[in-house]
Amino acid sequence: MAKETSPQIAVIGLGAFGMALVKTLAKEGADVTAVDNNMDHLEEVKNITSNAICFDSTDPVQLKSHGITEVDIAVIAIGESFEPVVLISMELIKAGVKQVYARANSETQEQILRKIGVTEIIHPERQVAERMGITLHRKGMEDLLEIGEGLSIFEVNVPDSMINHTLNELNLRKRYGVNILTIKRLNIETSEGIKKNTYRSVGIPDGATKLKKGDKIVLLGNKRDCDKMLELN
Repeated sequence: MAKETSPQIAVIGLGAFGMALVKTLAKEGADVTAVDNNMDHLEEVKNITSNAICFDSTDPVQLKSHGITEVDIAVIAIGESFEPVVLISMELIKAGVKQVYARANSETQEQILRKIGVTEIIHPERQVAERMGITLHRKGMEDLLEIGEGLSIFEVNVPDSMINHTLNELNLRKRYGVNILTIKRLNIETSEGIKKNTYRSVGIPDGATKLKKGDKIVLLGNKRDCDKMLELN
């Protein structure tokens, strides 16, 4: 069987969001190319990725010559001005880049990007605020990852009413429309006389798996359904 190759990812625009994204991708071992028209921004990432390129990414000729039109995924993280986001998006979509993610700062900008065929719209500040709002309001629930189409992956402290019940007995998918991906079980470790709480995944649980006090369940669903589950338990 042929080994699956890692997708080539380009991040265009190294503001706070783009910079953090490049660093995270590089840490994860991704094949990432960082692009900016300011060499000072690239200095910060040149030691973590060998592909750090300084050029004007609104120039179609340079996009092609630097191989950006050949990547699998392009993230346009420019936040200061919207016109370059549109120009770059159009060029990359026209060149056949499979996935183009672009940043928008308003509903109008989002509508424009959707009309030209951008794969997904990025709202960094809004998305961070929404996750923080969920965490502050629901102390037992943390939004781990938004995956689109209204779905997210949530981590939830197991409600007391669910403790000592099996997943078959709880039937969360039928009752609330949420799917359990895994269970993180509390593990108390002692090191040099100091007790430390850690969590370990139990893997993919089956219907006979029983929830225990201190468990966290990782769910796939929408916020409304997760809210409903917590409210009724």
